[in-house]
Amino acid sequence: MRREAIIYLGLAVITLALYWPVHRHDFINFDDRDYVTENPTVRAGITWQGVQWAFGGSHASNWHPLTWLSHMLDCRLFGLKPGAHHMVSLGFHIANTLLLFLALNQMTRAVWRSALVAALFAWHPLHVESVAWVAERKDVLSAFFFMLTLWAYARYAEVQSLKSKVQSQETRNTQYATRSTLHAPRYYVLSLLFFALGLMCKPMLVTLPFVLLLLDYWPLRRFELKTLDFRLKTLLPLLLEKAPFFALALAVGIVTLLAQQTATQSLEQWPLGSRLANALTSYSAYLGKMVWPKNLSVFYPHLPVLAWHVALSALFLACLTILCLRQARSRPWLLVGWLWFGVMLLPVIGLVQVGWQSMADRYTYLPLIGVFIMLVWGAVALCPCSRSGRLALRVGATVVLGACLAVTRFQLTHWQDSLTLFSRALEVTTDNWLAHNNLGTELAEQGKVDEAAEHFRVVLQLNPACDDARNNLGRYLAERGKQDEAKAQIEAVLRRNPRHVGAHRNLGYVLFTEGNLADGVAQYALARQLRPDDTTTPEDLAALLTKQAESPATLPYLRQALDLLPTAEMRAQTASTWAGQGKVQYAIQGYRAALALEPQSPDILNNLAWILATCPDANLRDGAEAVRLGRQACELTGFRRTLMVGTLAAAYAEAGQFTEAVSTAQKASALAAESGDQALASKNQELLQLYRAGKPYHETPNMTSRDHD
Repeated sequence: MRREAIIYLGLAVITLALYWPVHRHDFINFDDRDYVTENPTVRAGITWQGVQWAFGGSHASNWHPLTWLSHMLDCRLFGLKPGAHHMVSLGFHIANTLLLFLALNQMTRAVWRSALVAALFAWHPLHVESVAWVAERKDVLSAFFFMLTLWAYARYAEVQSLKSKVQSQETRNTQYATRSTLHAPRYYVLSLLFFALGLMCKPMLVTLPFVLLLLDYWPLRRFELKTLDFRLKTLLPLLLEKAPFFALALAVGIVTLLAQQTATQSLEQWPLGSRLANALTSYSAYLGKMVWPKNLSVFYPHLPVLAWHVALSALFLACLTILCLRQARSRPWLLVGWLWFGVMLLPVIGLVQVGWQSMADRYTYLPLIGVFIMLVWGAVALCPCSRSGRLALRVGATVVLGACLAVTRFQLTHWQDSLTLFSRALEVTTDNWLAHNNLGTELAEQGKVDEAAEHFRVVLQLNPACDDARNNLGRYLAERGKQDEAKAQIEAVLRRNPRHVGAHRNLGYVLFTEGNLADGVAQYALARQLRPDDTTTPEDLAALLTKQAESPATLPYLRQALDLLPTAEMRAQTASTWAGQGKVQYAIQGYRAALALEPQSPDILNNLAWILATCPDANLRDGAEAVRLGRQACELTGFRRTLMVGTLAAAYAEAGQFTEAVSTAQKASALAAESGDQALASKNQELLQLYRAGKPYHETPNMTSRDHD
């Protein structure tokens, strides 16, 4: 037990140290936005509405409610601090490593071999993607329940075996047999529960029932390959035992196929022959990258596959399968490990093509455990049981693990942010249109729009069907004043995909810049209707509204535009910017729109009251309404905020109620003095003298903003 405790500690500490740099990593612009940073439901934390949303439908072309809840909890605890999100994922990876060691050691009673498999799992470079990518929380979270399922099932099988042995005795152990009989169903139900939870994290776990059958063969030894009659007698009960697992897998598989309909490529786009060729070469490529993890990329595009490459891969896989089958009785771990790897990869090998990738490192997170078992047990079997043999094993293991640590740490440096990640992808792959697109997006957000446009143009050369790149290029052209070219690009996207949210948003931007506010608002409204939870559309519109100087004739459309901003804070901030620019009429519209959402906001009430009381344009001033709003703001804050009491004094003066203006200004001066704000106290004294002279206070042009303190 002491030895095992040291192994647990070593695995945890080294894995933590290896991945420690992720606490400084940022979110990336590939799925992290859909999953976290631009998902308002997730950003709101765990709420009843959020739980209903997570379980009630498919989002991001998947049904994985527990993954969504995990992200919501992170946002509740840490907000949008990326380092904390990364560290939670790392915590799950460490837990998965320890649970893998626990389960393997429990099933095989081979401590060091189990520890070595766990170490390879924890430190292999192919697993960096699953750990260092926030959007891949579904990988580490589903693996957590996968490992717990293995542990619970192993305990169930162990108790079942012990129960049978004890029950075969005629005397003495009846009480122990009863306890075993009670424990076995509990572990079975527990394993089924963990499996269900895992499926709600990532549907790739649908193959887990097959893995349990493999474990029944080895190392649990619950059946053997003997005569056909013997196989039926031993295998059929095990199959019936797995029936609930298969039923769960089937149900989640159907839900997943329905959820992924929009992301699944048709046979016309990807013919069956191409899928089979890609699947065969991908199996070989995964094994190759496991042995020599070079040129790893976040995205591998589909490239033409040579016939000889497909044939060679098929031959290699067939030979390896035959070898494992021939060694099944003497070396069962070969067959179990090989089938573990092959079966677990089946859902993501490309026969059902979801997305645009040809393969992905993250898909190996659980399947490679099977290959690690083959390699570790195989190495022990090949080495002689001598002192020199044991020394060779130790040296070999040290070299392999050391290499894994070094390459993993190197690979981790490329996941710091979007710029480093996609720049690296372009270095190690060819014709990687997605890397060009995401790198262009990042450069555009950094203000390097000319560089970004070049990447978007390359994307369209490599993949003319990439609507996102064409839409991004259209936005770039619009910002460069090339409105006609911009429209052509964006409208081409909408002809292919009328429900493209970003294209409607960018067309609205183009129309705004042309002065066509009515049609621009209509496009932004369409974007909001298509995706009400998208934060980019209102943020883009808010930024646009603060820049555009419209004529009074556009005010009716301006109110419609403001109504598309989903929060009072966003509307008020837009109004504040307009006030600072001297666009008083627009600021009034903005604050009124904000009050429509939060009529009891003291800050919004105060800012609108100040404008109505003090703006330079007499046609826009309204002393009576300013008094009503200013008094309401002061009542909500108990007449304790100097700025708001001063605003009410100015409103009284504009309404001609100078007695009230003087007494209220005196109160504001006293509050300022009490708080030690000499500048504000001096300002209120000046205004007090003005009110005593029977004069209201009016701002000079471009000085109408009075944001809360």
